[in-house]
Amino acid sequence: MSDKFYQIHAVAKAYNLSLIYLFGSQAATGNQYLKGIEVTPDDASDLDIAVAFQNPPLSPMETYGNLYRDLGKIFDPFDIDLIFAHEVNILLQYEIVKGVRIYEADEFLADQFEERIMKLAGDLIVKKRMMDREIMEAIEDGYFQFEYTPHP
Repeated sequence: MSDKFYQIHAVAKAYNLSLIYLFGSQAATGNQYLKGIEVTPDDASDLDIAVAFQNPPLSPMETYGNLYRDLGKIFDPFDIDLIFAHEVNILLQYEIVKGVRIYEADEFLADQFEERIMKLAGDLIVKKRMMDREIMEAIEDGYFQFEYTPHP
């Protein structure tokens, strides 16, 4: 385990984190960086980091600032974007768990969390497809009319 992974574990324990993920376009590059591989971050994109707490912090703004600072030091030279996983919707949580898990306090609980997110996101996708189909049928049957006026 590289020095960076030890630093990640120390931060996770200090903030009582249960999970840390890298996700988005820089996830693989960020993971290589943690492994000690020399990388060049994409200047046009930040490194998305999501954390889940064992218990949500009592002072979220202060915790966010301190955690952002500490993770920013570990992931320097990346520009980071930090997200609290419990504060975002299920579809963003799905994008998070599709990323790279770099820390878990308990592997079994982490797997359960990911499975739950995938099931909930799958249910939402099915419902969205049904709604899209119903809307298209209503349009085809003439229940909806659209007026389009191009702007000069």
